[in-house]
Amino acid sequence: MFSFNHVSISVIDNKETIEFYKKFGFKEFKKWEAEDGSIKIDMLKLGDTVLEIFCYKEYAKLPETAKSIATDLPVIGTKHFALGVENIEKAKEFVIENKISNNVEIKVGRLGKPYFFIKDPNGILVEIIENG
Repeated sequence: MFSFNHVSISVIDNKETIEFYKKFGFKEFKKWEAEDGSIKIDMLKLGDTVLEIFCYKEYAKLPETAKSIATDLPVIGTKHFALGVENIEKAKEFVIENKISNNVEIKVGRLGKPYFFIKDPNGILVEIIENG
């Protein structure tokens, strides 16, 4: 009856954010802007996954606790979203070669899957996790 529809993020600069997510294969497919310019909404798609990007002219900064996985996980609320990969080592190479992050440490999670975290241009945590 239900299926996963989308994830939404709020960002400082929608153009910079769109270019960041395009590196992972996301493609733009829909956009909207308020007549007064107070908000822009961009929709990106990766396979069946939709990423909805809100860019408010007036925004509140990301809280300090949300900038680190160690301080963010204990806080109630949505934590991050993850991009699945077939090979975590190849994903790490991709991230470093494309200058997305140079501080990549692969870890094995409590459920046995290898993963690492990066941050998008807004400081939003994105997990890269091996499928399987």
